[in-house]
Amino acid sequence: MTMNLRRYGDWALVTGGSMGLGEAFARMLAAEKINLVLVALEQDRLEALAAELAGSHGIECRPLALDLTEDEAFARIVEATSDIEVAILINNAGFGVGGEFATRDPRRLERLVKLNCLVPVMLTRHMLPGMIARRRGAVIMVASIMAFITAPYEAAYNASKAFNLHLGESLAGELDGTGVDVLTVCPGGMKTTFFAAEGIRGSDVNRLHKFSHPPETIARLALRKLGKTRVAAPMFPWVASYLVRITPRRWVTQIVRAIMVNFVRYDKG
Repeated sequence: MTMNLRRYGDWALVTGGSMGLGEAFARMLAAEKINLVLVALEQDRLEALAAELAGSHGIECRPLALDLTEDEAFARIVEATSDIEVAILINNAGFGVGGEFATRDPRRLERLVKLNCLVPVMLTRHMLPGMIARRRGAVIMVASIMAFITAPYEAAYNASKAFNLHLGESLAGELDGTGVDVLTVCPGGMKTTFFAAEGIRGSDVNRLHKFSHPPETIARLALRKLGKTRVAAPMFPWVASYLVRITPRRWVTQIVRAIMVNFVRYDKG
């Protein structure tokens, strides 16, 4: 089923575009004949995906392998997109640092804040003037159900996703009437490498995946809701976010702490 995404233009930029949710977005955009700039760390995987999508869908697909937390990353993206009009920006790249905050690596926490918060701000600020001038364009912010929750042992990640949620919702209101749509998508868990990468132990990852969505489900939801609403989430996370908002925050923190202590184990360090 077509989603008429070409109403925004011919090009999309997806951060974290080589796997998981970013790959799902890339595949769906390519199927809609949207040219792609895919940004991610994994060069071999990124180049293979770009070649596959270009060959399968007859689009142009530019792989850009870089670490978005490095100082020169923003300049490289600006250079790589200087000859095109990015019509859809998907701020998807991000990671978590789970466990006791006081024992986490400060360098990883710094990278988390840069990637999850600073990068979406700078990329969106760079792309928006062109979209506004053309009176068409779209920005998708990938937040999380955790954006609504105060969660011990996920403090930095939750804070970063609350930042994404407020940034996306605020921009949606600010850009009302400009022709630029902003959607913030708030997944629950997803069946990706996220849980393992943030340090959750293998058996707990498997249990969490039983309650998680495939990334394709989230990407499809976001692209179908784009231009129709400002925040999108699957049914269970949406209901959970509502319950959290009407429950005293201190209670929420206590309940989530009990869940984290009893059901989620993190690697040390």
